[in-house]
Amino acid sequence: MRALALLLALVLIAAAGCNQPPKPPAAGVEVTIRGPLECNGMVVADPMDADHVPVIIAVDGSPEITNAVKKILDKNWPDKGLDADAAKKVNELFDRQLKFFIDTESYSGSVKLPPSGAKAYDGMSFPVEVTGTVYEKDGKKWIKATKSQALGWAGLKYPAKMMMPDKPFAMPDKQPLVIKINDKVSLNCIKVPAGSFLAGDMIFVHTRYQEQFPHKITLTKSYYMSEIPVTNEIWEAVMGPGGKTLDAKAMQTPVDKPSFDQIAKFCQSLSEKAGGKKVRLPTGAEWEYACRVGTSNPAFHQKYTEQMSTLKGDKSLVPVKSKKPNAWGFYDMVGGAWEILGDKAMYPPHHAETDPSYAAKPSEEHMLLGNCGENWTASLREFGSYGSYTSMKFRIVVEAEGADK
Repeated sequence: MRALALLLALVLIAAAGCNQPPKPPAAGVEVTIRGPLECNGMVVADPMDADHVPVIIAVDGSPEITNAVKKILDKNWPDKGLDADAAKKVNELFDRQLKFFIDTESYSGSVKLPPSGAKAYDGMSFPVEVTGTVYEKDGKKWIKATKSQALGWAGLKYPAKMMMPDKPFAMPDKQPLVIKINDKVSLNCIKVPAGSFLAGDMIFVHTRYQEQFPHKITLTKSYYMSEIPVTNEIWEAVMGPGGKTLDAKAMQTPVDKPSFDQIAKFCQSLSEKAGGKKVRLPTGAEWEYACRVGTSNPAFHQKYTEQMSTLKGDKSLVPVKSKKPNAWGFYDMVGGAWEILGDKAMYPPHHAETDPSYAAKPSEEHMLLGNCGENWTASLREFGSYGSYTSMKFRIVVEAEGADK
């Protein structure tokens, strides 16, 4: 009986231990932390001046660090991937358990720290390795760094679970909306199901800018989005012949750098050819949701290698469907070029939104997405003419309420 009671007690203790939250490194322990170094103002939803101080978010390092990361992922990151609420929880756990404030008074590392003060928010994260002693002060975890080094863009190793391909929670309707422009040219549009996702990038992702703050977006209505960017062939079928003759290969290449005013006219003309269906540019939320196939997993560029519509280091456009589509069937969403969106150029809010739309006038700067370059994620935003250093293309959305009638 005593043996049975002892065995039962051990089982209960083990079970209780499994339910304990992951513990960060204890105070006074020297650790090595690898992760993105950034301004805490990029982590806080409503930063005050005092929040603009340097922090490091741990994703790898000493056994104490890797064990804490593993416990968070094992318990909170299902094999099917993250939905919006699960991603929000993981983000909060990294913030509470694995965010370390840098002790700037005793800092002796070689890596330059983000400056303190409100202007530090206008920055980016970059991967570093920091060694030092952990301690707690004012309810926060600090590290007194004795050594640091930059890791380079590819020098930070993320757990394999974070790099898994995105698996959609729901699939589009099998039948696309086909817009017949003339006897030879048509445009397929995929119906995107309504849903929620965590837009932007979680705090442990690099490279990350202030406009990529993670926040939940809910899209209450389905919509149709073209499976490819608008090509020269489609453009001429709608707008008439351009000023120069293009070869067959170029006709299948996206229109490059159309003006916002021209795009507005194109959408109006295509709407007329589509029987009055509402045709417009996608919002930033609609585009990012479709790119990430409704999931909230990190949008690391390494996950989209087979979908990249431009070669490494090549900023020119290639014919559509040259690479694989994403799991929802959209081609050419990511590459070395930007996609022009319907939202005006702005920093997105840091709080939850429902059906966000910030329609830009043709004369206003538009928001851009899709340049998932070697060091950027698919959630990175750019503004209008600031993206002119590379190609810019666009695709269209057809509102489902009018299209399904």
